[in-house]
Amino acid sequence: MTRFTRTISHIALLLGFASAALSPAYAGASIGTNISANAPSTSPAYAYDGAATADLVAALSSRPAASRMVGEASPALDFVRFTGAVKNLSLLLLHDVKDEAHVQAAIKRYGFDKVQNAVIKAIRTAQLSHGAEWGDMLAGIYSTRFDAGELHSILREKESSPHFMKLLEEQDEIARAVKDSGKDIYSAARAQVMHQLEASLKI
Repeated sequence: MTRFTRTISHIALLLGFASAALSPAYAGASIGTNISANAPSTSPAYAYDGAATADLVAALSSRPAASRMVGEASPALDFVRFTGAVKNLSLLLLHDVKDEAHVQAAIKRYGFDKVQNAVIKAIRTAQLSHGAEWGDMLAGIYSTRFDAGELHSILREKESSPHFMKLLEEQDEIARAVKDSGKDIYSAARAQVMHQLEASLKI
């Protein structure tokens, strides 16, 4: 994993939304990495593996969210799309809801495979509903800290960009801004996921 990827992953995932603190291994994880790398492998509650996450991300990648932002904000929106940061809503939801009491009870009643499929389906639906708004929120944050030339340079040259150090310096501030600006979007998306899971997995 490159330094550029680790930096984007850090910004994308260290937002503090999840009910449990994210581990350092998860904070630096790539999209397809096991989201519970530090959890006991013998517990089915932690069995949301890289394959399931990769399946979710692949499905989301085939349906790019439409955005309401145009004009000056488009370089920032391009940036969050091309870096994959726009997909962190799904990863945050997955990390959060997997340990919900209803999900754990459903695993015991219906088995892991059925619950995993239901969780992925619910998160995919929430991403389609809220992904554009989430992307716009991220783009707004990046556009206040970087101009179009800086963002294009980072995308093209990655860690070789003369502006990459600025990205490193800004990452914690960006994460805090996303936590504040994105909390309502995240709460709505999470509520949608849980409503769908409670309807499809009766306990």
